[in-house]
Amino acid sequence: MLQAVLFWVVLAAVLPPPTCQSCFQGKAAQCQKADFAPGSDLAGEGFDITKMQRKGAFVIDMSTWMTKNKTCTLCKNPYMEGKKQKLPRSVVDWRPSQKCSMKVSSSVYQTSESLLSSSTSSIDNNWKAGLGIDAVKGAGSLMLAGSNSKLAKYSMEKTKKDKFSFTSHSVSCGYYRYRVSGHPLVHPELKFELRKLPKRYDNKTKQSFYKLIDKFGTHYITKVTLGGAVHAVTSIQQCQAALQGLNVDEVKTCLSVEASVSVVGKVSSTSAYEHCRRFEEKSLQKKSFSSSFTDRLTDVIGGHTENAELLFSADKDPAAYKEWLSSLPKHPEILSYSLDSLHELLPKKKPMREHLRNAIKDYILQRGLLKNCSKPCKAGIKTAPKEPCICSCHNNKGVNCDCYPTRRGLAQIIVTAALHISFFKVGILEMQCLCANNHALIHCKCIIFA
Repeated sequence: MLQAVLFWVVLAAVLPPPTCQSCFQGKAAQCQKADFAPGSDLAGEGFDITKMQRKGAFVIDMSTWMTKNKTCTLCKNPYMEGKKQKLPRSVVDWRPSQKCSMKVSSSVYQTSESLLSSSTSSIDNNWKAGLGIDAVKGAGSLMLAGSNSKLAKYSMEKTKKDKFSFTSHSVSCGYYRYRVSGHPLVHPELKFELRKLPKRYDNKTKQSFYKLIDKFGTHYITKVTLGGAVHAVTSIQQCQAALQGLNVDEVKTCLSVEASVSVVGKVSSTSAYEHCRRFEEKSLQKKSFSSSFTDRLTDVIGGHTENAELLFSADKDPAAYKEWLSSLPKHPEILSYSLDSLHELLPKKKPMREHLRNAIKDYILQRGLLKNCSKPCKAGIKTAPKEPCICSCHNNKGVNCDCYPTRRGLAQIIVTAALHISFFKVGILEMQCLCANNHALIHCKCIIFA
């Protein structure tokens, strides 16, 4: 069976572009026998934009397939030997659309804020549309999407303790695309809950609206690309990396090299590969980068695997990635998607549409995180307008561009009050200081030699 699936995965790369002939109207008897196309019920689900999380509650009815004339839409699935599979009534424009990349995508994020901002890259449209959020004063200084997500909690917990940077490595493979129709079947449970809402939205009734939002989400998924992806975020303690003679970009590059071995197989010797091998010998006691920097949050989307470290599995389980890849056509998940606000399902003339819109807007804004980069740098200066929270050091002896010491036993301190001294001892430490008069006090910058 695995060989058969692998055959179709390989064949998908050379299949002709899909046409409208992939799908046709099936008779009742054909429809009864047919299975649903893999993942054809994944759109239409509620989605909480503040958590970047699907709610598990359906906004659209994705189980009804029979039309009024007792037919259904059947589609031939080229990744499953041309098998005829049916679609829910609310699904349109279904098509096989194979798009796989063998290249590992990687990025560096210097702050938890920039990492969090990247989490919306899987959203294909403007999720704020129709909510009036951009018109709210001060909304531009808030992080809204993903403000309460698992990634936000993970990264901010790190940056509370020390200065961390984050590397992101991902690889993906898409197989199917479709969208929800412009006039879908609204799920009966949502209809029932909407009828129960108070006739007005104010402070007294707010919690009733929030209860519905908590159950069904702020949005619902309207358009999807299905397949699988692996996304790994590694936390790097900047001081630790600097003392090992590394910077964050070098760690990212070497993790990319190791991930590529898992995805592609054996990697030929390159300058990056040799560079990383030298660092392993010199700084990491011959350990790999993935086993030296292990503080990682990994998401495996779609498919079947028992290996949590799929991107860095080459040493322990070389076949893990290919086995996972072969399982995607049968067990896809959502890779990218479009969102519509929940209130868009209500008729424009109904007052409840505006009440629900305001409730969703308030819910999102109240959960926003304030971006505050007004504090001065403890060391270095702010040089990047797009990254106002980052401080950089340049031409400073003994520290790297991230303002961290490049070797142990070296530090710079500010003496705010001192006698006329240029050299003294503190315990076993010797300090050489450059001092300048400033009224009654002498201010000194000192370098410590351990």
